[in-house]
Amino acid sequence: MNKDSVRLKIRFPLFTKIVLGFLAIVFFIIGATFFIIKTSPVYKDQPEFRVLPVARDLQKTISTEYEAAVKYFRTRDTNDENKLEFVTGQVDLYTKSLGDLLDTSSAMAEGNSIRILDGVIAQHREYKGFIDNQKNILKMDGSHNAISALEGKNALRDSMKQKIDAIIIAREPSLEKTLRKISKGTSDAMNFNVLTLAAAFIVGFILALGLAREITRPIHALNAGLQKVGDGTYETLPIISNDETADLTGGFNMMSDKLKQVDEMRMQMMSEISHEMRTPLQVIKAGCYTIIHAKDGPVLTERQRDAVGKIHQATNRINQFINSFLDVAKMEAGLMKFNFESTDLAEMLSPLIQEMQLIGLTRQINVEFAHEPVDPLNLDKDRMGQVFSNLLSNALKYTPDGGSIKVRLSKSAECVDIKTSGKGCVRIDVQDTGVGIPEADLANLFKKFYQAQNKPLVNEKGSGLGLALVKHVAEAHGGRVSVASQVGVGSTFTLLLPVS
Repeated sequence: MNKDSVRLKIRFPLFTKIVLGFLAIVFFIIGATFFIIKTSPVYKDQPEFRVLPVARDLQKTISTEYEAAVKYFRTRDTNDENKLEFVTGQVDLYTKSLGDLLDTSSAMAEGNSIRILDGVIAQHREYKGFIDNQKNILKMDGSHNAISALEGKNALRDSMKQKIDAIIIAREPSLEKTLRKISKGTSDAMNFNVLTLAAAFIVGFILALGLAREITRPIHALNAGLQKVGDGTYETLPIISNDETADLTGGFNMMSDKLKQVDEMRMQMMSEISHEMRTPLQVIKAGCYTIIHAKDGPVLTERQRDAVGKIHQATNRINQFINSFLDVAKMEAGLMKFNFESTDLAEMLSPLIQEMQLIGLTRQINVEFAHEPVDPLNLDKDRMGQVFSNLLSNALKYTPDGGSIKVRLSKSAECVDIKTSGKGCVRIDVQDTGVGIPEADLANLFKKFYQAQNKPLVNEKGSGLGLALVKHVAEAHGGRVSVASQVGVGSTFTLLLPVS
């Protein structure tokens, strides 16, 4: 037992494949998203971003401290005193926070920010002590003018604010450097994220494509097999999946084998019947000939001669059907032998056209032959003669009296669906003004025993093998036959043959 058979025994239904495939794609996209979030730089904790706001808040709080002290010295209210103490505490908190930020800053060496801040802290300690002293004096001497004394310390307050300005100025280059770093990091992160998303999209697309191919590949194989069965070719398909389509493929193979056996039995039976009928038919034909041309027998009446003639014609039709059927059967089995030789197609067609012109005169049908010089082709003259005889006889059969048939022989560079040696191909068009063929019949027209549902204009009914023979002979020569038709207007049969 090989690995492939073991693998196929592990069954995965289509529903499971689809669910697992979509889950894989979803998990991959989610994983890529988390990866992007995890690797994206975060700058919110950069100390450079917080130094300047804290320094400016410290400046404002120092001014607020002066205003709170003036208000308390003026009102001597307990609430104002509490507010003054709160604001003074805020100054201490801001100086401590600013000191911590300067200690952790990556640009600490730029300027003398720490030293300057130490000076601010020392000056504020002096300023705070002065305010506390004035509060004590004011409590002992209610007439003391503490506001005037506080204004004497404006220079100290301004000095603190100037030092804070110096810290701000010293930190601006560091901030600009950090902003440039962030800008570059953000740009790099965006490029990386775009590449990650592109890679995620490509991988997701590949996964989706693989899933779709895994599901549709056996379905396409089944569809191609059904097309071949419709064309009369019975083949078994390899089982390439391990789901419900494997059951369908197995059922299709069983059906194809059965149809092939039935078709082979039918062909064998028809072949045997055809062979068995040939000898009696030859006897009947010989008997008809003997009766009609007998010199020493009784003279036949007109009715007898007519009856014998009809028997002879019917015998010829049956014999022609048998020959066509055997030819098609041999071609389908690959047993038909072809005798290829260099052939001038115009010379080969001319006698056939002349014969059809004579027949057409009896019904006032004009048969034209237009041709241009073409290169000689390697053809089997007898088989190709059958092809053109079939096409021309069909054209005459379905063209009403007074109509016309045109046969055109030309070179063509548009050799669709045939292999050429670079020399192009030869195109033969047989166009009639007959009853036309319904569109629904065109796709099946070249199948065995198929006849279009249009009403023949002659009493003779065809066998349904002529066009099948045309198709097989054309393909055996590397060519292709096609038809275009419109009901009530006419039909054009086109034969393309490669120049070799």
